[in-house]
Amino acid sequence: MLAFTLLIVLPAALIALSFRIRPLVPADEGPRDVLGVNLAAGGLFGSHGLAADHRSVREETEPVRFDLSALPAPRERE
Repeated sequence: MLAFTLLIVLPAALIALSFRIRPLVPADEGPRDVLGVNLAAGGLFGSHGLAADHRSVREETEPVRFDLSALPAPRERE
């Protein structure tokens, strides 16, 4: 009975309760720092006072091409 309570009832109750808990920060606020990266970086390096980017832009990079034609062919095992 204890195993049933710990493995079935308790997780189900916590999941149901998680839908009923009100979030601490209202959802209609501006851009959020979900992982707290800006706060951590500001604490380590000082805040620069600039607003965060509204949209992340992927860096344009080209795929790396390796030219292995100059290497000798692998030897067969005997």
